[in-house]
Amino acid sequence: MGRRRLAAASAVLVLAATGGGLSGPAFAAPAAGEAPAAAAASAPGSGTDRYGVRFHPVGSLAGPGAASEAFDISDRGVVVGAAAVPGSTVAHAFVSDPDTDAGRLVDLTPSETRGTRAEAVNRSGTVAGTLGTVPGAGLPQPFVWRPRTGLEVLPLPPGSSGAQAVDINDAGTVLVVGTDATGVGLPVGSFLWNPSTRTYRTLPATGPAGTAAPVPIARTLDERGGVAGGLVSPSGNQTWHHTATVWEPGTLTPRTLAAGGGSDTFATDRNERGLVVGWRMNTPGTAPTAVYWPDADAAPVALPGQVAFEVNDDGRIVGIRPVPGSAAFPFAAVMWEPGDGGRVRTTDLDDQGLGSYANAVNSSGKTAGFVVTPGASAPYNAGGWWNPPRRG
Repeated sequence: MGRRRLAAASAVLVLAATGGGLSGPAFAAPAAGEAPAAAAASAPGSGTDRYGVRFHPVGSLAGPGAASEAFDISDRGVVVGAAAVPGSTVAHAFVSDPDTDAGRLVDLTPSETRGTRAEAVNRSGTVAGTLGTVPGAGLPQPFVWRPRTGLEVLPLPPGSSGAQAVDINDAGTVLVVGTDATGVGLPVGSFLWNPSTRTYRTLPATGPAGTAAPVPIARTLDERGGVAGGLVSPSGNQTWHHTATVWEPGTLTPRTLAAGGGSDTFATDRNERGLVVGWRMNTPGTAPTAVYWPDADAAPVALPGQVAFEVNDDGRIVGIRPVPGSAAFPFAAVMWEPGDGGRVRTTDLDDQGLGSYANAVNSSGKTAGFVVTPGASAPYNAGGWWNPPRRG
């Protein structure tokens, strides 16, 4: 399973910022605390190589030159995401299966007037996603889509006014983040949907004695039923404190990860070997730094980038690094491969010089995301995937 979901790094701002319409580079939600002027932390291309990496666009529902973004890629190479549709300002969830019509994009919600997005796909081709992804256009609803039976809208989790489905594993368990009734839909908790019992299980939260319990915001779900994400609590006016957390398989016992001297941390994924990836802020409100935890008991190790989004079982990590002075989009997709002695091999993923974003990596190292592409009137996001680096 290629595990991926929300485009932004900040656990709270993610749910408020994801949009259903595609508008070129602006469609991608910025990383936590990011401001383009503050992102200039490393020289472009510094210490990077490409090793034959090439981007493979999947196209768009609206035809050539229209926007799309890929959010996940399965081990079979099935790509899911959101793409512009003809005659509309919103995007629709799509699936692209290389074994079906040469990867032609299929609109999963053709009758929807709302924006929709496909967040994750499992080995059998079952897709998890969200209806109503444009803020102010109604409360979001989670869905699953199966190749044989089509779309199923899931019930809302307990205590939630809306919800987003953010991940699915091969057993069909769906990871759902519940939201409140505000216009931006702030998170109220995270839940696991069991398709057999058709019931939700709530992820527990822990916090210091005498303080309000933080909100568990989950990011990814693994094959054993473990979850990665964070505990988030208000720390001021429109600001939140993030603590990287993993929930153990079976018991869902939360384990907070070491901050390593940072003010805020967040876990975005964990592989079957226990390696966790995510981000750390050294000072509240500043741009984050990509990190990985060798295991749940280890201190975070910094990576040369801004956010690490996902890791496969071979230890290949994908995410973004800042691009100083970019006129179009201030991020570039990157792959990191930690090695012995703290060494990290960094590979810039191929783009057209205008920016790119890596969202997911599958077991073979194929990476899903988008590349900012020159357009007739303005750049637009082209969804697709990169082949893994070839090593001699």
